[in-house]
Amino acid sequence: MNRRSSALGADSKEEISAAPRQQEILRSRQQGPSIEFADEAAEAGGGLFSQEKSKQAQLMRAEIKRVSRCPFNILITGETGTGKTYAAREIHRLSARTNKSFMELNCANLPEQLVEAELFGYRRGAFTGADRDHVGLFEEANGGILFLDEIGDLLPTVQNKLLRAIEEKQIKRLGTNRYINCDVQIISATSRNLSAMLERGEFREDLYCRLAVLSIETAPLRERREDIPAMIALFMREAAIKVYGKVEQSMRYQIDDEAVELLCRCEYLGNIRALRNLIYELTSYVSEDESISIELVRFVLLKLSSRRVNPVTHVVSEEAPDSPRSGVKLTSTIYAANLDPATQFAFLRSIACEGDIILPLELCVLRRGETFKEWTARAKFFSIQAARTATGGSLQSAAQRLGLTRNSLKGHLQRTKRSHNQSFLDWQDEAESNQS
Repeated sequence: MNRRSSALGADSKEEISAAPRQQEILRSRQQGPSIEFADEAAEAGGGLFSQEKSKQAQLMRAEIKRVSRCPFNILITGETGTGKTYAAREIHRLSARTNKSFMELNCANLPEQLVEAELFGYRRGAFTGADRDHVGLFEEANGGILFLDEIGDLLPTVQNKLLRAIEEKQIKRLGTNRYINCDVQIISATSRNLSAMLERGEFREDLYCRLAVLSIETAPLRERREDIPAMIALFMREAAIKVYGKVEQSMRYQIDDEAVELLCRCEYLGNIRALRNLIYELTSYVSEDESISIELVRFVLLKLSSRRVNPVTHVVSEEAPDSPRSGVKLTSTIYAANLDPATQFAFLRSIACEGDIILPLELCVLRRGETFKEWTARAKFFSIQAARTATGGSLQSAAQRLGLTRNSLKGHLQRTKRSHNQSFLDWQDEAESNQS
């Protein structure tokens, strides 16, 4: 397959968000066909939902347009990372309250008092640390929209007060007895199963009924893989704007078509958020005149796979085992060996566990003309050096870490005398003097 490259042109002065804007057309910098990211921003879509072609994305645009016409409270459900916040912002953009405030609060794992203080505000002296008056989000969002993310994490006591605020359309700051009228439309979102929580008594049914007057659901990325190329384009442009501020014509990220195809075959356990973070990480490895290659994608996927919590799972292709493109680990190692030392160390640190000793990546290379015996001597040299650094420079502690006796380690040091410089033997003398 011929390698082609898709380039992202960008000249916007501001960061991509759910606000209305036309997307730039992605054009190829090289000759030959390439994946085309068309500029077809739908009427009901902006930002994340503007260019996707799948049935799920089209349904989402229609649903956003439907609920944005109404002044009722809206509940958005869906797996984590599926774009619920993007949807909420787009609803605000299309609603009659578009010129009013849009305030956000993530309710996940927040202490009860902090949630109340943020929602309703407080008066100076209301609690320890309240050294000034504070306006709550209900007041700030008056006339506009208040977006409550992860509403399923609200504690029961806060649920009671939120229910009262919705019913009475009034709030009271902590530490006061004066009620304040607030005209607020609430959009809430959750990745939790609220139906199951209702059955277990963990979420108030009357609050649920008031929050879910209208409802929409965001689809997971695995059900809309055809949208991944457009999302890659969006997130590359976001990354360029974040890095360069105002993106000039020469400051744009590129990605090979083969790399896009590989990214489309991945499983994104964190959905759109995981894809976005992956694109941000890929762009951090390239300069403006470089393209994100399939080798770089494989390298980063390997790096992610070494973590205990991996939001992206590499889907192995059906190519033959001896295919050049099937050697993910080999390709990734070779790519890593060409990185600068700081990046190499960061990569190795990312896959190392506590107590591991990091060895140089050059040990993965059998040099031209080098025999196994010579490579073994080199590996011993680096292993002992690394053990010395990790254990504080003592011959005894290095020997213990390597599972050797002190005399055995001294024997290895003597046998490497012919292969390595005197500085290595100087450490031997120094370590011996420390032991005497």
